[in-house]
Amino acid sequence: MAHAVLEEQPQAHMGLPLSNGKLAMWMFLVTEVMFFTALVGVYVLLRQSAPSSGPNRWPSPHDVHVVEWMGAVNTFVLICSSLTVVLAHYVIARGNVKQAVIYIGITLALGFVFLGIKAVEYYSKWQHDILPGHIGEQLDHPVTGQQYAEKIRRELQAIEKDPKGLSEETVHECNALLKDMQESPDKTRYNPGLSPEKIGEGVMKILEEGEKKNPPETVPLTPVIPHGNMWASCYFAMTGFHALHVVGGLVIFVIILVMALLGRLGAQHAAFLEYTGLYWHFVDIVWIFLFPLIYLI
Repeated sequence: MAHAVLEEQPQAHMGLPLSNGKLAMWMFLVTEVMFFTALVGVYVLLRQSAPSSGPNRWPSPHDVHVVEWMGAVNTFVLICSSLTVVLAHYVIARGNVKQAVIYIGITLALGFVFLGIKAVEYYSKWQHDILPGHIGEQLDHPVTGQQYAEKIRRELQAIEKDPKGLSEETVHECNALLKDMQESPDKTRYNPGLSPEKIGEGVMKILEEGEKKNPPETVPLTPVIPHGNMWASCYFAMTGFHALHVVGGLVIFVIILVMALLGRLGAQHAAFLEYTGLYWHFVDIVWIFLFPLIYLI
């Protein structure tokens, strides 16, 4: 009898009580953690190695035209989208497919809102020429300083030919700087007496005065920002790869909605929504790390 009772007892198995799908998702997320840890770690090392004050300090959010409220709104949007994913999984596990579809639709819409705000921010960077390799740095160097001066000369000549809606005052300041840089009547060389550092100071003065106008003017001149090219490279690498992960999540949400439209979504897909939610929560957590690093520090 005792032997029979022992045979009826369930056998213990080694390992975690996870399904194959959930285990695979967690393994995938571990690789993603390592990927973003490398990106964020490089940014933190560069940021900490640069002076926190002085002319060679790391760019502040204001220097690179980062708008804090946009980052805060995007953070709130992603947090809300994580909530709707949880609610979708909760209701579909109880057989309420219609309500789950509504929550997934809201999540999809919030994801597009996030990407829309990010597109506005990218367009602002393009307008202000805050792009990798475009920003003036190390103007005291004989090569990079001359390259920057020649680039500014071309930009000032373009403004002289076509002001592009700039105010008369701004156009006058640009023409005055161009005149100071000219050495020959054919305007092919800049005045060697006007150093690239002085040219950069004149450019930044024009840009700052343009920002103070109402409405603010975006003057198409390349700014001078110490460590600006490195900052721009890190910014577009971190936010760009994060945006690609957001796009990947939106593709999955579209597939779920198509399945619902075809009548193929049911309670048996609760695990599918759970795995999708794990991925989406990871995307949210990554942004929570990026927000203070980029927008607040």
